Amino acid sequence: MKILKYITSLIILLSGEYLTAQEVKKDFVPSEVIFATDVVGLGKTLFTDEIKLEFHSKVDFGQYYLAGEFGVDKINPTGEGFDYSSEGTFFRVGPHINMMPYNKHRSSIFFGLMYARSNFKDKISYDQVDQGWGAGTLNYANDNLTARWFEANLGINVKIAGPIYLGYTLRFKFSKSLSGNEELFPFEIPGYGKADKGGQFGFNYYVIYKLRFRDKPIPKRPIKIPEKKVEEPKPGR
Repeated sequence: MKILKYITSLIILLSGEYLTAQEVKKDFVPSEVIFATDVVGLGKTLFTDEIKLEFHSKVDFGQYYLAGEFGVDKINPTGEGFDYSSEGTFFRVGPHINMMPYNKHRSSIFFGLMYARSNFKDKISYDQVDQGWGAGTLNYANDNLTARWFEANLGINVKIAGPIYLGYTLRFKFSKSLSGNEELFPFEIPGYGKADKGGQFGFNYYVIYKLRFRDKPIPKRPIKIPEKKVEEPKPGR
């Protein structure tokens, strides 16, 4: 939780508003919808036996965004004497704030807090060594697993050409809750990671497409007013 406090403190420092010499008019009417896909997960889906697809979208309200994410996760790690599989879906939803709203290319640095939830199932079969009761195969399964957690996100989106951007998102996942497991404890939670971790980091690399449907001018950077020092009267001689 100390890491979360450090991230929050950094965001407060970065997003502090300057005093302005004139009133800045806020425009909260949506002007664009952002669509993105995680290329790391897409690569794993194309070139390995895993399926890790993750999609991201958000709409703007001034320098604020409402973000939503959806993903599909399927793994099947195997080893000597065992076969495990897990598959499910997950979503995340929450607000983001753009801390760099004055960039002329509409690139951004953002911070967000998100609620996440996953529904999935898993199973395992492994060979039992003969210890006097005979050898055999044991099977365990969870058919209706549910997990929820929260995330603090810090990311950057950079314009490449036209409506195409590239972006990174660093995630700190915390306050995980798991239900539905019986004899088998899950190995991995879709969208979260290792199920035995109480808090952990995640990372996504996105290819982004910005669909603009309204010409919204880039706001002017507020003018910082220097503080005037009041000189104390000197005592008379």
